[in-house]
Amino acid sequence: MKVETKELNGIKVLRLVGQVRISTQNDFKDILDDLVRDSKGQTVIINMDGIIYMNSTGLGIIIDTYKKFKEANGRLVLCNLLPDIMNLFEVTRLNRFIEIYSNESEALNKISLQ
Repeated sequence: MKVETKELNGIKVLRLVGQVRISTQNDFKDILDDLVRDSKGQTVIINMDGIIYMNSTGLGIIIDTYKKFKEANGRLVLCNLLPDIMNLFEVTRLNRFIEIYSNESEALNKISLQ
């Protein structure tokens, strides 16, 4: 799994590329655990336009990461989910409590307004 990190307007943006499946889910968890550890109390956007497949364990890892951010008074935001992955969030109704935006610019604009 490939990770690109940048900071825009004081907001960390993490872009992930790859697949979240049995062979990569531990790497995915490690990446997000590191993100939680390094970003306590901050707002972080995860740009997922490079995630072409995600299994149910990947969803669980995102939920766990979201909870850890909330507990640390931080904010986890997702953007650029491919249609199949967005469908997983809608079917499981995770989109009702995890902020998801169609692209990085929209996410940055909404965060800046709040």
